[in-house]
Amino acid sequence: MAPLASRPEHTLRAAAHRAARTSPYYRDLPTGHGGSDSGSDGDAHAIAGAWADIPFTSAADLLRGGSRMAARTGVTAYASSGTGGSAKPAFFTARDRAATVRRTAAGLVACGVDPDDTLVVAHGFGIWLIGPDFTSAGEELGLRVVPVGKGPGIAHTLALLRELGADVIATSPGYAQRLAALVGPGDAATALGTRMLLLSGETVSGRLRASIRRAWGLDAVHSFYGSAELGHLGCDPAADGSIALTSDLAYEVLTANGPAGLREGTTGELVVTTLFQEGMPLVRYRTGDLVRLTRVGPQGPAVPLEAQVLGRIAESAVLESGEKLWAWQVEEALVGTEGITDFRAYVDEVPMDRQWFDTGDRLSVRVATHGDRPLTSEAVRRLVAGLREMSLDMSAAVGSVEIELEWCVYDDLVAADGPGKPRRLVDR
Repeated sequence: MAPLASRPEHTLRAAAHRAARTSPYYRDLPTGHGGSDSGSDGDAHAIAGAWADIPFTSAADLLRGGSRMAARTGVTAYASSGTGGSAKPAFFTARDRAATVRRTAAGLVACGVDPDDTLVVAHGFGIWLIGPDFTSAGEELGLRVVPVGKGPGIAHTLALLRELGADVIATSPGYAQRLAALVGPGDAATALGTRMLLLSGETVSGRLRASIRRAWGLDAVHSFYGSAELGHLGCDPAADGSIALTSDLAYEVLTANGPAGLREGTTGELVVTTLFQEGMPLVRYRTGDLVRLTRVGPQGPAVPLEAQVLGRIAESAVLESGEKLWAWQVEEALVGTEGITDFRAYVDEVPMDRQWFDTGDRLSVRVATHGDRPLTSEAVRRLVAGLREMSLDMSAAVGSVEIELEWCVYDDLVAADGPGKPRRLVDR
């Protein structure tokens, strides 16, 4: 029988006990983790029942809990940029920071970063963990590190890269595409002397990876996966999108029917329990990320797992037919085709005069291309045909979804984004 978690239950329960002892949030929960009958010291013996009965923690809990999520010890506060515009808090002790830096450094080595490399970190700094994480990991390995961040402008960043060198660049997929467009598609790696890209902060689909490889003229395009709340979670040493999840944490996969057995091919929301986190322990934390397990190793003290990250659960829309449409499906149909680098998609309910439908959906898609080159009408026709192949509901035969596609320059595409991380699919 496939295990429901990557760690045995006694290990998980020990982690929950620690959370109840150190975290005001878990200590004060009325049931499940700590409870009102847990005593003033948060005695974790009050945790009762099976592991499956312990409630999940969500991003909404982090937003509501605020500083109560922090353990009673010295912490540094970080935050995510938030897909919904509300940044989730994250609290790390010095030992927590050292742990995520150690995991990131191990990921750099696994992907083939060399001690003589110059590592450019083009990620956010300040309240964001990701920039300092890569920087400290590079320093720990003895690399030459250039923390350029995202400012004061992309042209200024490009000038720095030309001057200081950029063997390895850690950045987001969107920023990597913008750098390549500025240098010239296909020439970026040669022009900057870059031999490896490390992408994180956004979902990297197979088509997006292929598009970035073509734009840079580079095969070594790796994905690093993590979050502000949890730090580094894994990377893909084979540069194939199969993330080897770190064994420092425990994992479950949650489907519509509840926790699923850990089998290759299982698809659902990744749930994480921290085992050693001091500043902000998390128990059964729903990451909001849709994953598909690509490798499940033998059972033991820790079950080795690899997973493809498909996208954010929130980046989806339920069509009038009841079918669910995901942002990653739209991306797979578009990105890398006709030079498309990015998109935003919107779903609206519209009236229809069809035999089987009086209401339906309109999928409106805006796309940007390499070098802001306009699409021809024939290219638009091919792209719409590709979108129709995503599902039966969109096919011309059934026709319960109208599809519109519009080309625009990149700056206009992102101008409509709200605060926080952009949402590529919005159900309006």
